[in-house]
Amino acid sequence: MVRNNMEEAPFLDGRDDEQKKKKKRILWLLLILLLLFGGGAGYLLTQHHDGVRKHRVVAGSFLPKKKDASKLTDEEVGKYAQKAVDASKFQMIINPDINVDSKSLDSDMTIENPNNNAYPIAVTVKLSDGKLVYSSGAIDVGYGVKNAKLDKPLKEGNYSGTATFKIYDAKTSKEKGTVSTAVKFTVK
Repeated sequence: MVRNNMEEAPFLDGRDDEQKKKKKRILWLLLILLLLFGGGAGYLLTQHHDGVRKHRVVAGSFLPKKKDASKLTDEEVGKYAQKAVDASKFQMIINPDINVDSKSLDSDMTIENPNNNAYPIAVTVKLSDGKLVYSSGAIDVGYGVKNAKLDKPLKEGNYSGTATFKIYDAKTSKEKGTVSTAVKFTVK
């Protein structure tokens, strides 16, 4: 018995067509799902990012105690920030090369606490061996010392030392910080 291959061919072609249709449906379904997923993801990403987003980060250390920082305008935050920056500035003024009269202990040492500083200061001057030769006492903002007289006598010669500016809180009288600079003395 010989079978005719032609009789079986139509049966196999029908299965192939059905499998091809199933594959096409699955591919279309996957493509639709992919488009839906991509569209949804794109929507979520663009919904929260409508251009440049502004965020204000505010450190609470300079804000007023009774205001809610989230309700401050940018201008108010800027004013408080500038006030904090201004209060933290410090400028020390002293002439670093000081001439001293060995007999009278008068000098040409000038110390200033300029108006742009926020706190009173006190200045001490020590020689490199640690000997304290001058102490200013309190110098308020806008005041200074001219031709300071040394507290300790020095023999004629050249000396090096350090001027230390101590910065104080005017309300509490507590020290807020120190700044130092090198100075030289010429005693004649």
